[in-house]
Amino acid sequence: MPKKKKPLDRLTDLTWDDLEEWAGSRIVGRGRSYQKQGRVSDLAMTDDGALIAWVQGSRRYATKVVVDEDAMLGSVCTCPYGLDCKHGVAVVLEYLEHIEENRPIPGASKDDERLLLLEHEDWDDDEENHLPEDFQKEIEAFLKSKTKSGLIELVLELARQYPEMAQDLADRQQVASGNAKALVTRLRREIRDMADEPGWQNYWRGEGYTPDYSGIRTKLEALLKAGHADDVLAVGGELLTTGTRQVEESHDEGETATEIAACMPVIVRALDRSSLEPAGKLGWAVDAVLKDQFGVCDAFAEYLHRKHPKAAWNALADQLLARLRTLKRARNENRFSSDFARDQLSDWTIHALERARRSEEIISLCEAEAEKTGSYDRLVRRLIDVGRYEDAERWIQKGIKATKEKWPGMASSLRGKLLEIRTRQKDWPAVAAIQVETFVRHPSRRTFTDCRKVAAKVKAWPTIRGRLLDYLERGMLPWKQKGWPFPESGLDAPEPSRQDRFPMIEELIDIAIYEKKPDMVLHWYDQLPQRRRSFGWYGIGEDSIAKAVQSYAPDRAVAIWKGLAERLIAQVKPSAYREAAKYLRKAGRLMTGQKKQEEWRQYLQDLREKHARKRRLMEILDALEGNRIVKKRR
Repeated sequence: MPKKKKPLDRLTDLTWDDLEEWAGSRIVGRGRSYQKQGRVSDLAMTDDGALIAWVQGSRRYATKVVVDEDAMLGSVCTCPYGLDCKHGVAVVLEYLEHIEENRPIPGASKDDERLLLLEHEDWDDDEENHLPEDFQKEIEAFLKSKTKSGLIELVLELARQYPEMAQDLADRQQVASGNAKALVTRLRREIRDMADEPGWQNYWRGEGYTPDYSGIRTKLEALLKAGHADDVLAVGGELLTTGTRQVEESHDEGETATEIAACMPVIVRALDRSSLEPAGKLGWAVDAVLKDQFGVCDAFAEYLHRKHPKAAWNALADQLLARLRTLKRARNENRFSSDFARDQLSDWTIHALERARRSEEIISLCEAEAEKTGSYDRLVRRLIDVGRYEDAERWIQKGIKATKEKWPGMASSLRGKLLEIRTRQKDWPAVAAIQVETFVRHPSRRTFTDCRKVAAKVKAWPTIRGRLLDYLERGMLPWKQKGWPFPESGLDAPEPSRQDRFPMIEELIDIAIYEKKPDMVLHWYDQLPQRRRSFGWYGIGEDSIAKAVQSYAPDRAVAIWKGLAERLIAQVKPSAYREAAKYLRKAGRLMTGQKKQEEWRQYLQDLREKHARKRRLMEILDALEGNRIVKKRR
């Protein structure tokens, strides 16, 4: 009887496809880079058959990989991601390399430091690093057993071993003695130094730099705890200025912004405890939010939605109204940026008026601002909410006239507001007329289905459907055709643009897919010019076409997926190979279902011969064929 494999032994059967199914292709790519760069060290096996290792990322992390009886993978890590991360992938690949090269893997001792760290992997880095309760009790009991001199000796020993702890103790001593000036000065210098280097990441190569603001956050907490809220607030203002500049210069998908944002709750608590008057506190928070372009100050926006004294809101509203009256566009300032900034300021003014219970002033403010910045949508929304439909319609017409040339998106939103009014009034013929005009302006599956929904109210779907398809095929406007059953919408009726080309093949394909008519999908697809197939288009893609016709015309679906994959492979980059694999996998499943396994295998072999030098592509093809990561030895 063959010996039963242990769960960990089953990793030798692992394919790249298995690995990507577990962690996702992007994480597998990063983990692969980490392992190749030699970032995994001290790989060991635990008594219960798990793997542990150190993995060097932006810091050194302890990582553990487990395999259950069903060969399902799982990993835990001391990194912020925590579970099934790139560090776990790197450990799996390091283990497989050891196996392939026949290198021994030592056992881990029960008191291995990594196991202790991972035992408490639920510590929350985003909070205040509270110890788990049972672990805290153990430490507390240990410290209580020490004499005073023993405690001093222990603390000094730890301070010598960990310079950050020594600095933290020195900071605490200065603050406790009432001398916070030195700490504030050093903290400002540290913020400036930290902000000097922008964050960056190259995820494919597993390289990068993210500034670590945890030390600054700790010092701010210490200052605040000692009662120096005003100092923390002053330093917080500098952090916002330098941090915003650093985020603007960084290229790391927001990781630097996240680090800085983690300091903001401390600044918010300092603001709340500061010596500022209540209205001054609210004004400080509004200024922070208005200057924020990167979501760093969300904590201040949350602060402004808390309960504060009515008098403070009243004073803030007066201050913001005064700012709006004197606000002017700077010379050479972009009109769009200027209007956006003014709209933000007026939004917070409205918020303050609401909290001060001065709602009667809001609509007049919105009317004045609509003329200045084109914020008609906000005004109309307010008018609809209080049931002033006639006034809302008047401003809708005025807004459309003012914005349809320069800001067509605003005009479209206003047309939607008239649709909302007619819907509230249950004027279904008018709703149908507006929906049809919306379809002509923006032909799509969504606007087609919107027309179908309202057609059920007026029992006219066959008529409406026929007119919509006539428009897509020949450019015939529905309401200009004889026998159109609906009234005028009251809006500026659209006309076909000179850029519109009929038939609108992409939209006709999409609607045919929606209506589950694969014959019409292929009919219109075959009329699509080859160059537009090759480069794709906005909206429906060839993948959706292949899925729509795979039961009706499987050979056509396979051909479409192969074509998509081959065009991606021709781009000669790993991300394109991964995308190509998705289409090849679909083609392979369909061919296998048709009993064409041999033809499929031959197709993959042809791809291998044609692209033999593309090593990453060969690995992806291995995954498609279910080849193991660990190659069989000869």
